[in-house]
Amino acid sequence: MPADSIRIKRALISVSDKSGLAALGKKLVAAGVEIISSGGTAKALAEHGIPVIPIEQVTGSPECFGGRVKTLSYQVAGALLFRRDNAEDAQQAEELNIKPIDLLVCNLYPFEAVAKKNPAWEELIENIDIGGPTLIRSAAKNHAAVAVVTDPAQYGMIDVETTLATREQLALAAFRHTARYDGLIAAKFEEKFNTEERTIVLSPQGAKLLRYGENPHQKSWVYTDPFHPGIASTEPLQGKALSYNNLLDADAAWRACGDAASCATETFPAAVSVIKHLTPCGIALAKTPLKALELGWAGDPVSAFGSILCFNTEVGEEIAAWLKDKFVEVILAPSFSAAALEAFAKKKNLRLLNLPSFTGAYDAPMVKSISGGFVVQQEDTGADAAFDAVTSAKFPANDSLARFGVMACKHLKSNAIGLFAAHDDGYSMIGAGMGNPNRLVSIKQAVEKAHENGYSDLSAAVLVSDAFFPFPDNIDIAKASGIRAIVQPGGSVKDQDVIDAANDAGIAMVFTGRRHFRH
Repeated sequence: MPADSIRIKRALISVSDKSGLAALGKKLVAAGVEIISSGGTAKALAEHGIPVIPIEQVTGSPECFGGRVKTLSYQVAGALLFRRDNAEDAQQAEELNIKPIDLLVCNLYPFEAVAKKNPAWEELIENIDIGGPTLIRSAAKNHAAVAVVTDPAQYGMIDVETTLATREQLALAAFRHTARYDGLIAAKFEEKFNTEERTIVLSPQGAKLLRYGENPHQKSWVYTDPFHPGIASTEPLQGKALSYNNLLDADAAWRACGDAASCATETFPAAVSVIKHLTPCGIALAKTPLKALELGWAGDPVSAFGSILCFNTEVGEEIAAWLKDKFVEVILAPSFSAAALEAFAKKKNLRLLNLPSFTGAYDAPMVKSISGGFVVQQEDTGADAAFDAVTSAKFPANDSLARFGVMACKHLKSNAIGLFAAHDDGYSMIGAGMGNPNRLVSIKQAVEKAHENGYSDLSAAVLVSDAFFPFPDNIDIAKASGIRAIVQPGGSVKDQDVIDAANDAGIAMVFTGRRHFRH
């Protein structure tokens, strides 16, 4: 059984982050603790009049290879790892003249901080710590007899008499520390060598506790990717902190708006997404941000209440004025004008996020938890390369509306159907059906929503499906609704039956060759 309390008589200190180092050293020396140290740490302690034993006096070997080897040694490892309550270990330690080290204070080369600066590969390599993780893991493994400190914030936990409960807490933090450190190194190597599989670092050290989860009785955290800033690490310009649901919806809005913006033209440069419960209830391209907002909001004005908005352009005073009597939770944009910020400041609960438009440039793994593990996939990015006419009736020569519809529809929940229309000053989604167990229900819902929004004539609209039509009955509903143009991936065993039905109905149809399911 490990002793509940140990007395620290000998400590090894080797740190990169020297915050609080002098105060800790003086505290230990005042308590009669013998300090062993190496390199820059020994020098920093000496500058404050703190006596140290150079590490080479313990290892019997000098530092070498430009500091690559300092603490790696049989003597140091033995001093940390031998079991104090094991008679055989204790005898061997005495025979080998290995004196116990009771406290290890070690933090690692600043790999994360250096990596964020995008240095030369050689510099990044030199910031991979080798001896530090070995020391930390050794001390944490033998926490029954050794205390291990990996963060200056933990210095206050160390007393000359250190309890088992404290040592256990410090050991857990140590293993988390080295696990995250190794994970970040692996992630950078994966980027360098362009591997398909990616290491995913989910360490509490990179996590922040949120107010609550999907519901108030659930706890939740947000884990940040230190190398690829995004929604998770963005702090609101105003308003309270983002909740679990806010973060999910904000991310959905950011991605949907970015995909819509990828279809922008000189005529229609402004994109807006209006998101509710991870799903676009409105999405538009237009001449101006205000017009895009008007078109997007009109896609489902009722659902837009309490929504999250994302713009691909600066949000100005005219947007703030239009939203004056409307309730939205969060607005994302690359920037906000001073006048807009002044106007929005009157809405104390409104959160504003300053974030560049999503481009899909970083191919981040998409992670979902399942019982017993996780499923991970690449993100569904990019526009469809194919756009092949398969019917006698020809698709409109200007297919930019249809391509916008595909990029918007892929953000709807499967089975997804979106109806899209062109206006004098933009494109927008005018109706949608989604999240249904069959596509027929989704088509009916999309048509009903379009009618509700005032579009009784759908002959100029484009219907977009996120996956193939399994039967011609989908065409029958489209025909009865007056729809004249359809975009779908194709790929059904009954594709020819569907094409024949479209020809009989005089409907123009194209196949993209790519499905966009979103579960």
